[in-house]
Amino acid sequence: MSPWGSAEGLIHEGWKADPWGSAERRVPGGWLRDWSLGVSRGWILAVGREQIPGAPSGCGRHDGSVTDSFVLVHAPVLGPRSWSAVASELGRQGHHVTVPSLTGFADAGPPYAERLIDRVRAQLIPAAPGRVALAVHSGAGVLAPYLAEAAGAHVVIFADASLPPAPRETSGEPAAQVIDAEYLPFLQGLARDGVVPPWPQWWPAEELAPLYPDDATRASVDAEAAALPLAFYTEHLPPIPASWATRRAAYLQFSEGYDATAEQARALGWPVRTLPGEHLHMLVAPAAVAAALSELARG
Repeated sequence: MSPWGSAEGLIHEGWKADPWGSAERRVPGGWLRDWSLGVSRGWILAVGREQIPGAPSGCGRHDGSVTDSFVLVHAPVLGPRSWSAVASELGRQGHHVTVPSLTGFADAGPPYAERLIDRVRAQLIPAAPGRVALAVHSGAGVLAPYLAEAAGAHVVIFADASLPPAPRETSGEPAAQVIDAEYLPFLQGLARDGVVPPWPQWWPAEELAPLYPDDATRASVDAEAAALPLAFYTEHLPPIPASWATRRAAYLQFSEGYDATAEQARALGWPVRTLPGEHLHMLVAPAAVAAALSELARG
């Protein structure tokens, strides 16, 4: 499925499509519709499956369980294209999926984290069916407590992602920053006039090549990466919502660079699943990543 809300990826023998980005397939006794929705100016991708009256029961997920809704939040330094292949796989499984775009969250200045969370909240599908599973990738992990509250998530899955800071025990304790202090000198060295260049420019091109399945995917993903103010990374995070203590969490590790983070998740008692690969493994093996997300969401 195209990340822009078309249904070309769903059209094959036995399917028909309408101009609004849905596709229907005849099943015994009726039709089954897979749909997608694209909204411009901060793309939102939503995909799902619904039974049209007259179709037999049980045409959504094959295991007969309640259909989960997934919210997939990309790294602030990337764009929604990084999750689109996994979203398509989850949609084919019968899940309702939303991939909110963070594009432009920093344009209006601080407070950056609050603007990012508000942007996600504005793109969520009202009254999404079933339970909501939130998956956060990479640097979006530190924002997971706030995103989970906005989405009403019953479980949060960290996909090769940073973990959020522990809640402050006293009001006098300094608030955590968006990025760990140990990485700040690296970003300060990259920044020019207070602006950090797009993520693909942080590393030599040949080092990033193994992260992508092909040149076309690399070009489309890199095109969504934007420069961000250094002040975003150094901004102090809001207080952790009290609701975070009640959320179920799990960890999905891709790359060796997140070995220590996965161990922290194990120490917290979270389920941890490893799919060996690179940091953008959801681009390389979307079906495997979608299956792992589904498994961790079910618990």
